[in-house]
Amino acid sequence: MFNYLYHRLPKVWWIGALLSAAPFSTPGETLVTLLVDENYPPYAYRAADGTATGIYPDILRAAESQLRGYRLSLQPTRWRRALAEVEAGRALAVVPPFFRPQERPFIGRYSTPLLEEQVAVFCRHSVFAERPRQLWPEDFQGLRFGVNLGSLSAGTAFWQAESNKLIKVEEAPGTRSNLLKMLRGRIDCFAFDRISTLSGLAELKRSGDYDEARDGRIVEGPILNKDTAHVGYTNRDQGRFPFKEDFATQLDTALDAMRRAGEVDRIIQRYTD
Repeated sequence: MFNYLYHRLPKVWWIGALLSAAPFSTPGETLVTLLVDENYPPYAYRAADGTATGIYPDILRAAESQLRGYRLSLQPTRWRRALAEVEAGRALAVVPPFFRPQERPFIGRYSTPLLEEQVAVFCRHSVFAERPRQLWPEDFQGLRFGVNLGSLSAGTAFWQAESNKLIKVEEAPGTRSNLLKMLRGRIDCFAFDRISTLSGLAELKRSGDYDEARDGRIVEGPILNKDTAHVGYTNRDQGRFPFKEDFATQLDTALDAMRRAGEVDRIIQRYTD
């Protein structure tokens, strides 16, 4: 059958088939696959064409040009599945775990931080116009806060304030819903990831759902919580990835250089402007 097909199909077809089957790395380069959370916008998510996109994939692809002997393959994966693959030692690394060495002992090395994710308070301008609000939670007593359904990202102090009835908390199914509620005056403030919120506001402006002249300004308040996000490398591979330490060291060097040069900030700006 193979001989029949070989002689019947044009040689151009065979060349195209061989090229499409070849890995996207040149001789002497190692193709390194990183599992990336497929549902964590704007940091990382699966695009319509199936590729990994978002802030972290953009950072990693920019760093790739500084790696000697390596090419990156970023594979969007369900978060629990990605962690399971790293825990089993079948995958080299996952993007972007927070630094949790006690909770995830199967991650033996964390990259230099990709970014520090911060949970911030955002309120309608009128809230801050009433009086200065710098102290958390004393200066925010009696206000109505929106949070995303099921999210605990605001941290222990936030929920303690709610438990002590210093603030009122309402849940909504997502960032867009909460921002619209705040713009319409149904809640006073929103507590969530800072960059995700800024990205959501920028999207509402582009769609025409948010106009500062019509709706009033949204003002950023205090930071409630912060965590650093990383590339997390398996320690369960039993030598399956002999290049792991060299690759991780090179990637750290590239990420540090990008941060010093302001390249990471420029990538973030593309998602928040």
